[in-house]
Amino acid sequence: MTNSGGKWSIVNDQWSILIALLLLLLPACGKEGPPLPPFILIPEPVKDLKAIQSGYTLTLTWTNPAKNIDGSAATNLSHVQIRNAGAILATLNVSAPGQPQSHSIPLGVPLGGFRTYTAVVDTTQGKTSQVSNIATIEPVEVPGKISRLQAVVDQRRIRLEWERPQEHPELADAYVIARTDRPSESQTVSETRFDDNQYQPGKVLTYQVTAVRRMPGNPVLGVGPESITVAVEDKTAPAVPTGLDIVESDMGGYLTWNPNQETDLAGYHVFRSESANGGFRSISDRIVMTNAFLDSSYRAGTYYRVSAVDEFGNESSMSAPLRAP
Repeated sequence: MTNSGGKWSIVNDQWSILIALLLLLLPACGKEGPPLPPFILIPEPVKDLKAIQSGYTLTLTWTNPAKNIDGSAATNLSHVQIRNAGAILATLNVSAPGQPQSHSIPLGVPLGGFRTYTAVVDTTQGKTSQVSNIATIEPVEVPGKISRLQAVVDQRRIRLEWERPQEHPELADAYVIARTDRPSESQTVSETRFDDNQYQPGKVLTYQVTAVRRMPGNPVLGVGPESITVAVEDKTAPAVPTGLDIVESDMGGYLTWNPNQETDLAGYHVFRSESANGGFRSISDRIVMTNAFLDSSYRAGTYYRVSAVDEFGNESSMSAPLRAP
């Protein structure tokens, strides 16, 4: 019994030590630490601010930050401050985080001298980003708007033609042509005309033409654009055939004429009459594919005329009457 009592005494002592340790640890588990500073969300700065001149307007473009400086999503953006030489020029609402945005500014006069722009983004909590990269530009004089823009659908193409600008025509080094259904596929030409053969018949297309001044680095668009809307339907007849001639032979009258140059030419119709003043009727039961025709019913003293026809059924006027010898 004595030994049993000693064992129980040892066990009780171990339990007493364990309980004492637990009592020492309990206050530490419930103890509050020092207060942490509030979590501050500061947006990253704009990194791609650019300044582009078009006519006498300056357009600033940039991408709004998508993240804060700690890497979290920038979900509470509020404004973008546009600054010119450090002074606030405009305050705009942020369109969306991570999305491109732009702002246009009239250049005014005088144009000379470099201009510098920066952007600063703030949040709904009033926290501001660092200043963006600096966008620098020197505005220049540009050509005016082109004039007399017209369009003709003919020969499997749409031909645009225009006249040089009346204001600063000497600055019009080239012209940019854009189609509104393909805004990213603009074309640049040096002449005052442009042919488009990439279209579908029956469509309605709108073209925009702007004169361009070539500058070192990037061209500068002039005033404009000038626009024209075109229904894609060929209603243009071929030119009137010329050079009609007749040679009598044992087989009849052999007619020849100068070939038309249209790329969409289908052929010709040949007409005959007893009078130069009217009554002409076709003597070809189908379109004549070449610039020659044999009239087996030829008679001296009759009159002949020729017309040209294109693939779309457009027919020219008849040539001048020619009397058979």
